[in-house]
Amino acid sequence: MDKLFYKLFLVILLWLGSLYYAFPWSAYDMDVPFSWQDYRLGLDLQWWVELDYKVDLAQVQQEEWYTISRENSILEWLKSIIDKRVEALNINDSVITTASYWGEKHIIVQIPLKWTNKAENDLNIKRAKEAIWRVMKIEFKEARKEVTQADLDERQNLANQLLQELTESNYDFSVTQLKYKDTYENVSAGTLSWTLQELSKYFTLTKENISTGIYNKILTWTWIEGYSFSNWEIQQTVDTGFWVIDVNSFSWEVLDFDYAFISSQPSSWKPAQDSKWRILNDKYFVNSSVQYNQAFQPMVELTFNTEWAEIFWELTTRLKWQSIAIFVGWEMLTAPVVNDAILTGKAVITGTYTPKEAAQLSNDINTWVVPAPIYLTSERTIDSKLWANSLIQLIEAGIWGFIIIFVFLVAIYRVGWFLSAVALFIYIALVLTIVKMFWIVLTLASIAGLILSVGMAIDANILIFERIKDSIASGQKIDKAIKEWFEKSWSAIWDSNLTWIIVALILFIFWVNMIKWFWFMLGIGLVVSLFSAMFISRLFILVIAKKKNLNLNWFLGIK
Repeated sequence: MDKLFYKLFLVILLWLGSLYYAFPWSAYDMDVPFSWQDYRLGLDLQWWVELDYKVDLAQVQQEEWYTISRENSILEWLKSIIDKRVEALNINDSVITTASYWGEKHIIVQIPLKWTNKAENDLNIKRAKEAIWRVMKIEFKEARKEVTQADLDERQNLANQLLQELTESNYDFSVTQLKYKDTYENVSAGTLSWTLQELSKYFTLTKENISTGIYNKILTWTWIEGYSFSNWEIQQTVDTGFWVIDVNSFSWEVLDFDYAFISSQPSSWKPAQDSKWRILNDKYFVNSSVQYNQAFQPMVELTFNTEWAEIFWELTTRLKWQSIAIFVGWEMLTAPVVNDAILTGKAVITGTYTPKEAAQLSNDINTWVVPAPIYLTSERTIDSKLWANSLIQLIEAGIWGFIIIFVFLVAIYRVGWFLSAVALFIYIALVLTIVKMFWIVLTLASIAGLILSVGMAIDANILIFERIKDSIASGQKIDKAIKEWFEKSWSAIWDSNLTWIIVALILFIFWVNMIKWFWFMLGIGLVVSLFSAMFISRLFILVIAKKKNLNLNWFLGIK
């Protein structure tokens, strides 16, 4: 008897601990110790932001080996990269899908938001957008020995190309300016709000020429890059170039506009090309890793394919005793002098890196190099009122169903079933504790799976009670009847639950994203129900059965 009460004490302690941990304290703005993280809610139970990214496949479609299957593989590759980037931010479960409309390929990213924390939502959206669109280009360049007229004409043509692209299509200026900034060198982009007098330092506009939308001409003037202090004087760094602007508003002499500024001067480095006009860039990239030189200093090793090795051998032969610069994300990381022709398909980035910094750079290169650039075209926030109503209805249906079954079975099995119902409450608390502790996604489907698992747990208890009733009705003692029929019921309950657990596992692996959580929750519920039915329910019944003068017929509803 003492052992039974000791076990009972542990079960009650486990129940109270589970209730404390599983209770959604944050939903009531309560911060309590040892409650840890919130529940991980799926998209159908909360607000979410939908980010629509256009995939720029223009360069891919110009390749000689372009096929539809290659395009599809690039889209899947991008989805995988975006998924890794969002997952690294530790934001709740997100959904990433592809879409096609107006002849364009898009990737849709849906990121859950929290109902009660606007500041955290805004921060998560900002972090997600910064992580998703970021593109890291790897380029090998050689020194530009002179700036030719063709180089200058190319900058002018780039400005003309930008203006033409904006005026001849259903443009999104923010997307296009970002595309040019990421794709071409010496291109700046942003938003300004200045008076016409302030703008006169850069270009000239009159009131009569201003209207909202794309300005139909390229404005040629200057761009002040910044200020420097030299010879005890403040000096401006000035660059000439071409402005393309999109006017948002003009009122009270203040012009608010988005801009793209294309410098008239190319950079001092130009892409390294071989005799076949092939450029050394990330198109041939395989992976990046951290290695150590003979002095045990960390360096980042870039591995490329065999075609790249052929190009690199030709370039290192031509540029012997000259520098080849390695640019990552428009930043020159190193510019070593070529001493001999290099035959291997590897390049090394050296510098004063710590092991941690080298590992971070290597990881960034592996993560941020993408097969095609993407640009954010739209952003919208979607509320979950419809799904919230469905959740309320689902929970209400589960509660009323449980109450009806509870009343019906108490009428049949009396106090014995009441004890089993208490065991089921403990079962629910344990399942919710597991869900919260291991951050399992809660969706409408998974909650439906939990409610179904409760029903299946009830089925196990009914089977046990019917076995015990038959034994006692035939004159068997209570202790022996409980022990014998719990053991005999175990095989039937185990076989049934094991079959469902296997089915749930298979369907979770192969089912679609939103529905698979139904099977996952059902599987967890079935595993916990085995513990609840065969240990907790049994313990409660044994404790009460030990009580003297107990009317067993009334206790178990035996007529």
